[in-house]
Amino acid sequence: MNHKILGTIQKYSMLKQGDTVIAAVSGGADSVALLHFLSGPDLQIKIRACHLNHCLRGEESDRDERLVRTMCREYGIPLDVRRADVASLARQEKCSVELAARKERYRFFEELAQIHGAKIATAHTLSDLTETVLFHLARGTGLDGLCGIPPVRGCFIRPLLACTRPEIEAYCIAHDLAYVNDSTNALDDYTRNFIRHNVIPPFTEVNEGALRAVERMTTLIREDASFLYLCTQEQLAACRRGKGLDAALLRQAHPAMRSRMILALLKENGAEVSEQRVRQAEEVLSGRQGALCIGKNIRLAVRDGIFLAEAFRQAPVPQFRETRLLKKRLDGSRIRLPGGRLLSFSVFSAADYEIFKNNGDIDLKCALDYDMMENDIVVRSRRQGDRIRPAGRGCSKSLKKLYNELAVPDRDTRCVIADRGGVLFAEGAGADERAAMSSGSKTIVMVKITEGLEHDGGY
Repeated sequence: MNHKILGTIQKYSMLKQGDTVIAAVSGGADSVALLHFLSGPDLQIKIRACHLNHCLRGEESDRDERLVRTMCREYGIPLDVRRADVASLARQEKCSVELAARKERYRFFEELAQIHGAKIATAHTLSDLTETVLFHLARGTGLDGLCGIPPVRGCFIRPLLACTRPEIEAYCIAHDLAYVNDSTNALDDYTRNFIRHNVIPPFTEVNEGALRAVERMTTLIREDASFLYLCTQEQLAACRRGKGLDAALLRQAHPAMRSRMILALLKENGAEVSEQRVRQAEEVLSGRQGALCIGKNIRLAVRDGIFLAEAFRQAPVPQFRETRLLKKRLDGSRIRLPGGRLLSFSVFSAADYEIFKNNGDIDLKCALDYDMMENDIVVRSRRQGDRIRPAGRGCSKSLKKLYNELAVPDRDTRCVIADRGGVLFAEGAGADERAAMSSGSKTIVMVKITEGLEHDGGY
């Protein structure tokens, strides 16, 4: 294993004599082996260690910290420890505990790297690399995702990336190294654990050398991705026109190169970088879509033959006054919405609904089941955390995500109709499945939004 670690360090020029290196040590086998290897005399580096106590497993988390402190004291290695209430951070940032823990670790690592002018060595292994590739593959990814974990990224280095988890454990036994096992690793609650326990075993049954095959694949893909990056930079230089890109040249570019140039332009302007944003940019570039807002203050547009991701100041959002209504008084109710639009409600029997439907006078998205609604109704703008289960889609989505998928403009002026059970109807998205009209509905509420009292153009 020593040969593999040294080979990885040399192949990717991770270390040179005199470097200060901080080993990120959790107390598990991988990080304990990493610290033991880096603290040897052959590398001629200055070694430190760090440990983040996530405070997620009570006494077990404290046990891990004690082991790391003991090991560093015995080795005479300086140690930085931080305790973080990751569960609270996850609630504050509205993300998974797994993601919150990762963010906090890397915040800690980057602070230490800056303070000590050091590189950070993490204990990612070939097993971790394979799990990461399969994770990205399951979610959908391009070349970058298939590259897995980069051996070197900024101040971060991964010397163990060619070693498997069984090899690491054998190394610990051979050197009589004590380490701890995280009890949560045995659970399938986290996606990576599920992949480790349920996907990797049959994967290696297909080919017992599957992990090595993944290593070879990621190495080749990283080389391809590096070459494409250089090509992209050349094409970007040729297409540059001020703050944008020559729209004609961009349209003529190969799709693989065009998408990379668009992503580069989005990243330069602080826009979200995703496949969806590239698709939206392609629509604007082709002329099938006019100028399109893709963020709070970023707009895609083609002006004078230049494709731009430009910053702009949004006009103040019209005041949206929240209005409460009683269910029994919905019929005939009218509410003025921002921009001079008018929201109106009509209540009638299912039999009358059929007549209207047959005459084509009805928008099915706007038909709600009166009997499924609570007594107190509120008309308001969307709120953070609003979710909707679009009728017939079989899944629940945040209203924000659904509006993104549907490219709904002026979202803060769109009305939401809700009761104590949640969203009943969202303008631009339609009815929630809970309240959508069905074959068993007896009384129907029609929601209609028009441009004003004198115009009855429908929703």
